[in-house]
Amino acid sequence: MSATPWMPFYPADYLADTRRLTTEQHGAYLLLLMDSWSSGALPDDDAVLARVAGLDAESWARARQALAGYFEIANGKWVHARIEREREHAQAYAQASSDRAKKAAVSRWGKKKAEESAEKPANP
Repeated sequence: MSATPWMPFYPADYLADTRRLTTEQHGAYLLLLMDSWSSGALPDDDAVLARVAGLDAESWARARQALAGYFEIANGKWVHARIEREREHAQAYAQASSDRAKKAAVSRWGKKKAEESAEKPANP
């Protein structure tokens, strides 16, 4: 999955939802969010999740329950609804920007070619 190189982040929303996390859980959660942004849904595999979160197995076992509440866990995946919505929005925005740029380029270069051919004298 190709993600944009940036990720929208809304500190007020984040803090409103995560006040009860420990400092270690905040770090783990942010790492999970960033990996989810760039790679998509996370596998429901404690070894992988611990590695992504930067925690050893014991620390992950303590943090898992608190962090799982921020994800929808189904079909072997951890899905973060907000990340998915933001990714869809970012991809739609990027596509619309690309479409506008292509249209502008066609318009600009099409006009230039038309002007150049109008200026060139016909070969006898």
